[in-house]
Amino acid sequence: MTDSLIGPGAGSEVVGSVLGQMPPRDTTALVRGVRDRIRLAIILGEIPGGSRLNQVQLAKQLGVSRMPVRTATAELATEGLLEIVPGGGVTVRLLTAKDLRDVYEVRVALESRAVRHVAERQPPWGLARIEQIVATHKPRVPTYGAAAMLEADRDFHMAILDATENSFFRQAIVPVWSTVERAMVQLLHMEGVFTRAWDEHERIAAALRAGDPDLAELRIREHLDNAAAELATVLPDSGDAHSVVAGGGTQ
Repeated sequence: MTDSLIGPGAGSEVVGSVLGQMPPRDTTALVRGVRDRIRLAIILGEIPGGSRLNQVQLAKQLGVSRMPVRTATAELATEGLLEIVPGGGVTVRLLTAKDLRDVYEVRVALESRAVRHVAERQPPWGLARIEQIVATHKPRVPTYGAAAMLEADRDFHMAILDATENSFFRQAIVPVWSTVERAMVQLLHMEGVFTRAWDEHERIAAALRAGDPDLAELRIREHLDNAAAELATVLPDSGDAHSVVAGGGTQ
C-alpha cells in the first residue's frame, strides 16, 4: 500500500496502480502527465469522491515538485473533478445525479448533431477510422480492464467528433468527458453492459456508412439513452437521468 494522497481524516488510502513516479520530461509534458495520472485515479475511484488531496504527499508519490501538482489540480478543477476549498486545499467532487443529467444533456446535443454531420458528408477517412475502431475493439472488449475499456469507448466517440472536421465539437465535449468516464466506471461490475454498448457502436457506424443522418441520430440517441438508464440503476438518486435523453425524441 502506498502512502495516502488524501488529507487527514479521509479514512482511505490510494493504491499505486496509477499513481507511480513520473518519468523525467519537459515542464509542459510533466504537468500533462501529472494531470492525466490524477484524473485517472479519480475516475477509477482510487481517490474517492469527497477526499481532500494532500498535494505534498501527492507530489512525493509521483516524484515531482509541488508546482506541476498545483497546476494539474487547477486544470482538473476546471473539468469539474476537483473543488477548491475556501481557505485553501482541494477536494474531489462527489459524483451527483445532477452531474449525470447535465453531462448527458451535453452529450445528446453534441453527438446527435455530430453523427448527422458525418452521415451527410461521409468523409472517407473519418468513416474508415470509425469502422477500424469498432473492428479493433469490439471483439476484445470482454478481455479489457477498466482503463482499456474507457480508452476504447473514448476512441469511438472522439472519432465521430473528429470526423465532422469541425474541431470545436471535440473541444466542446472534452471538459465534461472526465465526468462521463467517472460515471461509466460505475457500470464496470454489470455483466454485458459494455458488450451491448459495442453492439450499439457497430450499428451507429453502419448508419454513418449508409449515409442516413436520421438513422444515425436515432441510434446515437438510443445508445446514450441506454447508458443513462443503466447509470440510473447504480446512482440511487438519479432516477430521472433517463428522461434527459429520452426527452430528446428517441421514442
